[in-house]
Amino acid sequence: MGQVRKENIRDYWSTDPTISKPIFPHTVSSNHFESIWQAWHFSDNRQKTQDSGQLFQIWPVYEYFVHKFMSVYSPKQELSLDEAMIPWPGRLKFRTYNPGKITKYGVLVRMVCVTVWGYICNMEIYSAEGKKLEDKVLSLSDRNLVQNHHSYQDNFYNSVRLAQTLLDRNVRVCSTKRANRGIPRDLEGEGKRLKKRAVSIPEKR
Repeated sequence: MGQVRKENIRDYWSTDPTISKPIFPHTVSSNHFESIWQAWHFSDNRQKTQDSGQLFQIWPVYEYFVHKFMSVYSPKQELSLDEAMIPWPGRLKFRTYNPGKITKYGVLVRMVCVTVWGYICNMEIYSAEGKKLEDKVLSLSDRNLVQNHHSYQDNFYNSVRLAQTLLDRNVRVCSTKRANRGIPRDLEGEGKRLKKRAVSIPEKR
């Protein structure tokens, strides 16, 4: 299913010759697959406590994948801190809504990736845990942002305080920033508005 994408899960067992894929019905029947899918669990609900968190039911497999992401590859200098949305139209306590995204409803995932080819170094699923923004970035980036790394991120994650914290670790930050999260000293007061400089472009001959 990761290689062959269908609009509906039942299409994998379709007998329509224009979209059929024999490998699926030859491997498992649709009824058998659905019965497994409905009862598939990664954790024992009897071990759940009040402190288990929203991700308790998927935590073992989630933790396994994150461990593999961080252990099988050492990232290069340029890293990207960004987010993605996993589509989820159903009911979920921590489902998010973002009108600016193509996928407006879903599960928000924050990721540290290699800028060149998008390898995920670490990820964190948003589950309405109430962390401060700086704590989110540092917990997500702590094992990856080491000395002399460069972090590219959008203005949602950036602030003067966070940039200074990363700079103290010899990590450079490249990002736009929001004025309501503080202004660097060099840009305070009259310096807040940067001067425009005319650049002459030579004519093509």
